[in-house]
Amino acid sequence: MIATLQFEEVLQIKLCRYPEFIPGSTVSAYLVDGLLIDSGPAHTAEELTDFLKDKTVSTVVNTHYHEDHISANQFLQEHFRVEIFAHPLAVNKINKPATLYPYQEEVWGYPVPSQVQPLGKSISTEKFSFEVIPTPGHDRDHVCLFERRQGWLFSGDLFIGTRPVVCRPMDDQRQIIADLKTIRELKPRILFPAPGHVLMEPGGKLDKVIAHLEDLGRRIETLYQKGLDTIAIREQIFGKENEIAQRTQQQFSSENMIKSFISGCVESLDGV
Repeated sequence: MIATLQFEEVLQIKLCRYPEFIPGSTVSAYLVDGLLIDSGPAHTAEELTDFLKDKTVSTVVNTHYHEDHISANQFLQEHFRVEIFAHPLAVNKINKPATLYPYQEEVWGYPVPSQVQPLGKSISTEKFSFEVIPTPGHDRDHVCLFERRQGWLFSGDLFIGTRPVVCRPMDDQRQIIADLKTIRELKPRILFPAPGHVLMEPGGKLDKVIAHLEDLGRRIETLYQKGLDTIAIREQIFGKENEIAQRTQQQFSSENMIKSFISGCVESLDGV
Protein backbone atom coordinates (compact mmCIF):
# COMPACT_ATOMS: atom_id res chain seq x y z
CA MET A 1 0.00 0.00 0.00
CA ILE A 2 1.11 3.56 -0.73
CA ALA A 3 0.02 6.88 0.75
CA THR A 4 1.59 10.25 0.05
CA LEU A 5 1.93 13.65 1.70
CA GLN A 6 3.59 16.76 0.25
CA PHE A 7 5.94 18.91 2.33
CA GLU A 8 7.21 21.85 0.31
CA GLU A 9 9.13 20.21 -2.56
CA VAL A 10 9.47 16.88 -0.74
CA LEU A 11 7.00 14.06 -1.37
CA GLN A 12 6.65 11.60 1.51
CA ILE A 13 5.75 8.13 0.22
CA LYS A 14 4.45 5.89 3.00
CA LEU A 15 4.90 2.19 2.24
CA CYS A 16 3.24 -0.71 4.03
CA ARG A 17 2.13 -4.24 3.27
CA TYR A 18 -1.03 -3.70 5.31
CA PRO A 19 -3.86 -1.32 4.31
CA GLU A 20 -4.13 0.00 7.88
CA PHE A 21 -0.53 1.35 7.69
CA ILE A 22 0.29 -0.25 11.04
CA PRO A 23 2.96 1.62 13.06
CA GLY A 24 6.14 -0.42 13.12
CA SER A 25 5.22 -1.97 9.78
CA THR A 26 5.24 1.28 7.79
CA VAL A 27 8.29 3.00 6.34
CA SER A 28 8.62 6.19 4.30
CA ALA A 29 10.65 6.95 1.21
CA TYR A 30 11.08 10.57 0.12
CA LEU A 31 11.19 12.00 -3.40
CA VAL A 32 12.70 15.43 -4.00
CA ASP A 33 13.92 16.86 -7.30
CA GLY A 34 14.58 13.44 -8.85
CA LEU A 35 16.29 12.02 -5.74
CA LEU A 36 14.58 9.12 -3.99
CA ILE A 37 15.73 8.60 -0.41
CA ASP A 38 15.25 4.90 0.41
CA SER A 39 13.17 2.52 -1.70
CA GLY A 40 11.15 0.64 0.89
CA PRO A 41 10.32 -3.04 1.46
CA ALA A 42 9.93 -5.88 -1.02
CA HIS A 43 6.18 -6.18 -0.47
CA THR A 44 5.64 -2.71 -1.98
CA ALA A 45 8.50 -2.68 -4.51
CA GLU A 46 6.39 -3.22 -7.63
CA GLU A 47 3.68 -0.84 -6.45
CA LEU A 48 6.27 1.87 -5.76
CA THR A 49 7.85 1.35 -9.17
CA ASP A 50 4.48 1.70 -10.85
CA PHE A 51 3.67 4.80 -8.78
CA LEU A 52 6.91 6.47 -9.88
CA LYS A 53 6.34 5.91 -13.62
CA ASP A 54 5.03 9.43 -14.13
CA LYS A 55 7.58 10.97 -11.75
CA THR A 56 11.19 11.98 -12.38
CA VAL A 57 13.58 9.64 -10.57
CA SER A 58 17.25 9.74 -11.51
CA THR A 59 19.09 8.86 -8.29
CA VAL A 60 18.42 6.75 -5.20
CA VAL A 61 20.19 6.94 -1.85
CA ASN A 62 19.77 4.18 0.71
CA THR A 63 20.20 5.49 4.25
CA HIS A 64 21.41 2.01 5.29
CA TYR A 65 21.24 -1.59 4.17
CA HIS A 66 18.19 -2.86 6.08
CA GLU A 67 15.57 -4.67 4.03
CA ASP A 68 12.81 -2.11 4.58
CA HIS A 69 14.94 0.61 2.93
CA ILE A 70 16.47 -1.07 -0.14
CA SER A 71 14.06 -3.58 -1.61
CA ALA A 72 12.78 -1.65 -4.63
CA ASN A 73 16.34 -0.87 -5.75
CA GLN A 74 16.49 -3.54 -8.44
CA PHE A 75 13.03 -2.70 -9.81
CA LEU A 76 13.99 0.97 -10.07
CA GLN A 77 17.25 0.13 -11.81
CA GLU A 78 15.46 -2.02 -14.37
CA HIS A 79 12.69 0.47 -15.12
CA PHE A 80 14.41 3.85 -14.75
CA ARG A 81 18.14 3.05 -15.01
CA VAL A 82 18.73 5.03 -11.83
CA GLU A 83 22.06 5.27 -10.04
CA ILE A 84 21.88 4.01 -6.46
CA PHE A 85 24.23 5.06 -3.67
CA ALA A 86 24.82 3.98 -0.07
CA HIS A 87 27.52 4.19 2.58
CA PRO A 88 30.58 2.15 1.50
CA LEU A 89 29.96 -0.31 4.36
CA ALA A 90 26.46 -0.99 3.00
CA VAL A 91 27.44 -1.69 -0.62
CA ASN A 92 28.40 -5.36 -0.32
CA LYS A 93 25.44 -6.08 1.98
CA ILE A 94 22.96 -4.64 -0.51
CA ASN A 95 24.62 -6.36 -3.45
CA LYS A 96 24.09 -9.88 -2.06
CA PRO A 97 21.06 -11.90 -0.86
CA ALA A 98 19.78 -10.98 2.59
CA THR A 99 19.35 -13.25 5.60
CA LEU A 100 16.16 -12.38 7.47
CA TYR A 101 14.29 -13.37 10.61
CA PRO A 102 10.72 -14.69 10.10
CA TYR A 103 9.15 -11.43 11.24
CA GLN A 104 11.22 -9.49 8.69
CA GLU A 105 10.11 -11.81 5.90
CA GLU A 106 6.49 -11.41 7.00
CA VAL A 107 6.45 -7.62 7.40
CA TRP A 108 8.97 -6.48 4.76
CA GLY A 109 9.89 -9.38 2.46
CA TYR A 110 13.19 -10.35 0.85
CA PRO A 111 15.06 -7.72 -1.17
CA VAL A 112 16.47 -8.65 -4.56
CA PRO A 113 20.22 -7.90 -4.64
CA SER A 114 20.99 -4.66 -6.46
CA GLN A 115 24.09 -2.88 -7.70
CA VAL A 116 24.90 0.04 -5.42
CA GLN A 117 27.77 2.54 -5.55
CA PRO A 118 29.63 4.07 -2.59
CA LEU A 119 28.19 7.35 -1.40
CA GLY A 120 30.50 10.33 -1.05
CA LYS A 121 30.34 13.32 1.29
CA SER A 122 27.46 14.93 -0.57
CA ILE A 123 24.98 14.32 -3.34
CA SER A 124 23.35 16.94 -5.53
CA THR A 125 20.28 17.30 -7.70
CA GLU A 126 19.54 20.07 -10.17
CA LYS A 127 18.20 22.35 -7.43
CA PHE A 128 19.51 21.01 -4.13
CA SER A 129 22.68 19.82 -2.42
CA PHE A 130 22.53 17.22 0.33
CA GLU A 131 25.30 16.74 2.86
CA VAL A 132 25.91 13.14 3.93
CA ILE A 133 25.96 12.91 7.75
CA PRO A 134 27.41 9.64 9.10
CA THR A 135 25.21 8.43 11.98
CA PRO A 136 26.49 4.94 12.85
CA GLY A 137 24.52 4.30 16.05
CA HIS A 138 21.63 2.44 14.40
CA ASP A 139 24.07 0.60 12.17
CA ARG A 140 27.63 1.35 11.10
CA ASP A 141 26.50 2.12 7.55
CA HIS A 142 23.68 4.48 8.51
CA VAL A 143 23.66 8.03 7.13
CA CYS A 144 21.37 11.06 7.24
CA LEU A 145 21.03 13.62 4.46
CA PHE A 146 20.89 17.36 5.17
CA GLU A 147 19.88 20.10 2.76
CA ARG A 148 21.32 23.08 4.61
CA ARG A 149 19.67 25.90 2.69
CA GLN A 150 16.23 24.38 3.12
CA GLY A 151 16.81 23.00 6.61
CA TRP A 152 15.63 19.53 5.51
CA LEU A 153 17.03 16.58 7.49
CA PHE A 154 16.33 13.05 6.24
CA SER A 155 17.05 10.89 9.27
CA GLY A 156 16.44 7.30 8.15
CA ASP A 157 15.97 5.18 11.26
CA LEU A 158 17.90 7.44 13.63
CA PHE A 159 14.81 9.13 15.08
CA ILE A 160 11.95 6.75 15.94
CA GLY A 161 10.19 8.70 18.69
CA THR A 162 10.81 10.64 21.88
CA ARG A 163 10.71 7.69 24.33
CA PRO A 164 12.19 4.54 22.77
CA VAL A 165 12.13 1.53 25.12
CA VAL A 166 13.35 -1.25 22.78
CA CYS A 167 16.18 -1.65 20.30
CA ARG A 168 17.96 -4.18 18.13
CA PRO A 169 21.04 -6.13 19.27
CA MET A 170 23.37 -4.13 17.02
CA ASP A 171 22.10 -0.69 18.07
CA ASP A 172 24.68 1.36 19.99
CA GLN A 173 22.62 3.59 22.26
CA ARG A 174 25.49 5.83 23.32
CA GLN A 175 26.39 6.40 19.69
CA ILE A 176 22.74 7.03 18.91
CA ILE A 177 22.74 9.78 21.54
CA ALA A 178 25.83 11.28 19.90
CA ASP A 179 24.18 11.00 16.47
CA LEU A 180 21.02 12.71 17.72
CA LYS A 181 23.14 15.53 19.14
CA THR A 182 24.91 15.84 15.78
CA ILE A 183 21.68 16.37 13.89
CA ARG A 184 20.29 18.59 16.65
CA GLU A 185 23.28 20.92 16.21
CA LEU A 186 22.36 21.28 12.53
CA LYS A 187 19.10 22.95 13.64
CA PRO A 188 16.91 21.28 11.03
CA ARG A 189 13.70 23.05 10.10
CA ILE A 190 11.93 19.87 8.98
CA LEU A 191 12.80 16.31 10.00
CA PHE A 192 11.91 13.53 7.56
CA PRO A 193 12.20 10.18 9.39
CA ALA A 194 11.71 6.76 7.82
CA PRO A 195 9.32 5.64 10.59
CA GLY A 196 6.66 7.92 12.01
CA HIS A 197 5.53 11.40 11.07
CA VAL A 198 7.36 14.30 9.45
CA LEU A 199 8.28 16.83 12.15
CA MET A 200 8.18 20.58 11.65
CA GLU A 201 10.68 22.49 13.81
CA PRO A 202 11.88 19.22 15.42
CA GLY A 203 14.34 20.70 17.94
CA GLY A 204 12.08 20.12 20.93
CA LYS A 205 11.43 16.49 19.96
CA LEU A 206 15.14 15.86 19.49
CA ASP A 207 15.86 17.41 22.89
CA LYS A 208 13.27 15.09 24.47
CA VAL A 209 14.67 11.88 23.01
CA ILE A 210 18.25 12.87 23.90
CA ALA A 211 17.20 13.62 27.49
CA HIS A 212 15.21 10.37 27.68
CA LEU A 213 18.11 8.22 26.47
CA GLU A 214 20.66 9.97 28.66
CA ASP A 215 18.45 9.50 31.73
CA LEU A 216 17.83 5.86 30.81
CA GLY A 217 21.55 5.28 30.40
CA ARG A 218 22.31 6.78 33.81
CA ARG A 219 19.67 4.62 35.51
CA ILE A 220 20.92 1.45 33.83
CA GLU A 221 24.55 2.23 34.65
CA THR A 222 23.72 2.89 38.31
CA LEU A 223 21.87 -0.42 38.69
CA TYR A 224 24.60 -2.31 36.84
CA GLN A 225 27.28 -0.91 39.11
CA LYS A 226 25.20 -2.07 42.07
CA GLY A 227 25.56 -5.62 40.75
CA LEU A 228 22.17 -6.16 39.10
CA ASP A 229 22.05 -8.31 35.97
CA THR A 230 20.17 -7.52 32.77
CA ILE A 231 16.91 -9.19 33.80
CA ALA A 232 16.88 -7.51 37.22
CA ILE A 233 17.55 -4.12 35.62
CA ARG A 234 14.78 -4.70 33.09
CA GLU A 235 12.31 -5.57 35.86
CA GLN A 236 13.17 -2.42 37.81
CA ILE A 237 13.07 -0.02 34.87
CA PHE A 238 10.67 -1.54 32.33
CA GLY A 239 8.86 -4.30 34.20
CA LYS A 240 7.70 -7.11 31.91
CA GLU A 241 9.49 -7.41 28.56
CA ASN A 242 7.83 -5.44 25.78
CA GLU A 243 5.45 -7.59 23.70
CA ILE A 244 7.24 -6.58 20.51
CA ALA A 245 10.18 -8.75 21.63
CA GLN A 246 8.24 -11.96 21.09
CA ARG A 247 6.84 -10.80 17.74
CA THR A 248 10.34 -10.00 16.47
CA GLN A 249 12.19 -13.05 17.81
CA GLN A 250 13.84 -10.84 20.47
CA GLN A 251 15.31 -8.52 17.85
CA PHE A 252 13.52 -5.53 19.37
CA SER A 253 13.57 -5.73 23.15
CA SER A 254 14.15 -3.76 26.33
CA GLU A 255 16.89 -6.20 27.27
CA ASN A 256 18.76 -5.21 24.11
CA MET A 257 18.46 -1.58 25.20
CA ILE A 258 19.94 -2.44 28.60
CA LYS A 259 22.74 -4.55 27.09
CA SER A 260 23.69 -1.70 24.77
CA PHE A 261 24.11 0.74 27.65
CA ILE A 262 25.88 -1.87 29.80
CA SER A 263 28.32 -2.55 26.96
CA GLY A 264 29.23 1.12 26.90
CA CYS A 265 29.56 1.14 30.68
CA VAL A 266 31.93 -1.86 30.62
CA GLU A 267 34.08 -0.21 27.94
CA SER A 268 34.21 2.95 30.05
CA LEU A 269 35.26 1.03 33.14
CA ASP A 270 37.87 -0.95 31.16
CA GLY A 271 39.41 2.34 30.08
CA VAL A 272 39.88 3.58 33.66
